[in-house]
Amino acid sequence: MSKETLKPADEAGADGTQLVTFLLKDEEFGFDIMSVQEIIRLPKMAKLPHTPDYVEGVSSLRGVLLPIFDIRARFGMKREEHTERSRVLVIDIDGKRTGLLVDGVRQVTRIGRNEFERPPAAIRGETSNYIDGIVKLDNGKRIIIALDARRVCSMSGSSETVEEIVKAVAKVDATKSSKRLKVGREQSVITGKGGDVHQLVSFQVGREEFAFPMEDVREILRVEPPKAVPGAPEHLLGVLTVRGKILPIVDLRRLMRQNSFAMDHVKDIRLATAEYDSWLQESGQATPGAELERALKASERLRHWLTSFNSSSQVLMETITQVRGLNEHVSKQVSGIAERLMDSNALGAVHKDVVACARNIVSAVRSFEGNVDGAIHEDQRIIVVDSNGFQLGLVVDHVNEVLGISDEAIEGPPSVAQNEGFKLSGIAKLDDGNRLILLLATGNLLDQKVIEALADDAQDVTTGKELKQVEKKGKDAEQDGEELQFVTFLLGEEEYGIPIAKIQEIDRLSRITRTPKAPKFVEGVTNLRGEVIPVLSTRALFALETKAPDDRTRIIIVDLGGTKTGLVVDSVREVLSISSRNIAPPPSSISNGADSKFISGIGKVESGKRMIVLLDVERVMTRGERGALADLSHASEARA
Repeated sequence: MSKETLKPADEAGADGTQLVTFLLKDEEFGFDIMSVQEIIRLPKMAKLPHTPDYVEGVSSLRGVLLPIFDIRARFGMKREEHTERSRVLVIDIDGKRTGLLVDGVRQVTRIGRNEFERPPAAIRGETSNYIDGIVKLDNGKRIIIALDARRVCSMSGSSETVEEIVKAVAKVDATKSSKRLKVGREQSVITGKGGDVHQLVSFQVGREEFAFPMEDVREILRVEPPKAVPGAPEHLLGVLTVRGKILPIVDLRRLMRQNSFAMDHVKDIRLATAEYDSWLQESGQATPGAELERALKASERLRHWLTSFNSSSQVLMETITQVRGLNEHVSKQVSGIAERLMDSNALGAVHKDVVACARNIVSAVRSFEGNVDGAIHEDQRIIVVDSNGFQLGLVVDHVNEVLGISDEAIEGPPSVAQNEGFKLSGIAKLDDGNRLILLLATGNLLDQKVIEALADDAQDVTTGKELKQVEKKGKDAEQDGEELQFVTFLLGEEEYGIPIAKIQEIDRLSRITRTPKAPKFVEGVTNLRGEVIPVLSTRALFALETKAPDDRTRIIIVDLGGTKTGLVVDSVREVLSISSRNIAPPPSSISNGADSKFISGIGKVESGKRMIVLLDVERVMTRGERGALADLSHASEARA
């Protein structure tokens, strides 16, 4: 993202200033060139929760966090879709950089002292905070509103619309002034903070990735309908009873003022099928050949969404499979239609078939929309965290992974993210800044008084007979023995568990380098932040059929006899607490294909309706195999 080349400056005066001018709609504005560090295309951004609406997000510009303001929203104008002309002006004020999103950059214009005027009296006051002067060129035919970069980039100022400013400039004459823009620039310096590694649990809420410190996370649960608390804030969904304790459940999407998880899915699929909808409504208004070409565009647009959607819900995936099949049929029917030299009757038959498929697609999409609200919860999880002495259950879209991130990759949040009641504790920059993770401090999610009120309300909800039942459950839980925590994962339809104390982290599947003459259960080696570790196929270890990896495949990092090792699993399900009284010794024979020497017990959850095979990772391999694995790791490191 380098600085762009601008059109040559106009020679309007010899001892004036230079403005970098840009457009908002049809109006021209400018900043002193000394405040503009560079101009970049719209970068990938992370949206910050609980920030003013003009804060578009935060990006990483060569390792430095860059908050980005939407100038339109800053000035009270209507937001517009970003285009190829959209640019971000990187403004440097006293070493602090801010990105300003504009509709398009025009040129660098040199302004003489005699062409710079004070703001008209009609727009003085709060609005004039943003304006440094008015420039009239070409006998008043070209008007440039010169802006004060320092004030525009501050977190205060007027929200009066630019349209009102422009109208005032057009109507009111002003006296001339020789005032110049006075904004210097310095280079900002970012230094590392040390090499400590923090264990973080990362998760998804909307389009953004967040994380909690691992030490604050008690467990991760599947979503169950909570019991409502009368008069509670909107973001409090209710309370659940978990092992005899009352747990307030907070919807992080509502807390961050976002649409519901289901609503976002409905919005996305409607956008993906909008072309089909309009095509059906306008069917018959063009020739069959032209309409079939448009149908191909509709199928391509829907395919893009279908490839990105995945869900644990069988109901939703059955509908999506139906839609995918119909959409592929449309694509095959209309692809290369122009080369087939069809007569009008053949084209008409294909057109009739495609119309029928399109109607079935739209019908299936309506079925998806009707089911998504009740089924999408299968993808969501509740992260139970400690917050100011209380436990809270926080509903998130997905739990991604457990990460080890060093201090050097974490930067303090920009000032735009430091709002009352909901604050970021930092931002982690991974993959050269292409992946930003917003770090949340559990103590800053809700106000202390709010948490205390939630706890009181939660206790009030459960009274009389229900309270006795809760107390009984609590006593039963105490008698059930020690609570043990496991990370559970899936291999096919079977669920397995590993003690959380044995797990160092959980990562997405990254590039694996195959190794010659390795045992068949060894996938190869991978690079984990500079450390070469062997990767094992858990399916091969358990004599299960091989399966191609997908976006749910994960690597669980464990310690096998002193060697850090990755275990490839189909997907990670949750962090679960199981009482020692609910763990049975392994049976004499196991019918699921796993050798019984791996198994430490069988966990019984939900009154025995759900059985989890608990693994002893130390017995996954023999001592000789572990020694060979250590040799493989050392040899790979030597080659690296």
